[in-house]
Amino acid sequence: MAERIEGLRLPRTQRRQQILAEAAQAFAETGFHGTSLADVATRVGVSQPGLLHHYPNKQALILAVLEERDEVQTHYLDELFRGQDPSVVDWLTALCARNVEQPELVRLYTVTAAESLDPAHPAHEYFQNRYQRIRGVIARRIVLDQEKGRFAPTVDPEGLASELIALMDGLQLQWLMQPPVDMCRLLEASLQRLAAGPDGAVGAVRQGGARRDG
Repeated sequence: MAERIEGLRLPRTQRRQQILAEAAQAFAETGFHGTSLADVATRVGVSQPGLLHHYPNKQALILAVLEERDEVQTHYLDELFRGQDPSVVDWLTALCARNVEQPELVRLYTVTAAESLDPAHPAHEYFQNRYQRIRGVIARRIVLDQEKGRFAPTVDPEGLASELIALMDGLQLQWLMQPPVDMCRLLEASLQRLAAGPDGAVGAVRQGGARRDG
């Protein structure tokens, strides 16, 4: 199905993707409260009623933006490691490298996560669930690494997962500032200090679980 809005005919799916991309940029720059539907409509080049045809309000739009970005990120990592056996070190360093290519996405999540501390924010529940889900994903990867001798068995997977999320969030915040830090180098250095072989010695873990000493 195609639609005509403001004299420009686009397939419905393409228009929605355009709206989400422009909305993500706007929310990253000025936050949820500083962005209006009129701002997004102007960026897209449609009328505000045309925008509301796709998303009934700003709350629905911010949630759609966040969910779509999560889906794209998850798909990227799934495809990157398809048929492989990545360690948690591989997975997190790949995620960091991907984020370096998408500074506006990092800014979007950093700004919106801070705003969502307010229980009245439309993304409050979304971020609560997101952190819980990501903690679970990382913790399960740590357990798998422990079973394969990549991490010491004494490590608490849930606790370490929370620490790693805090590390990444903190590095991303500093990276967004000027002058930026080399967040991926610092992240990898921290992960290498944490990764352990079967003998408990500290060492880096390569993709597929091969150990690299040094």
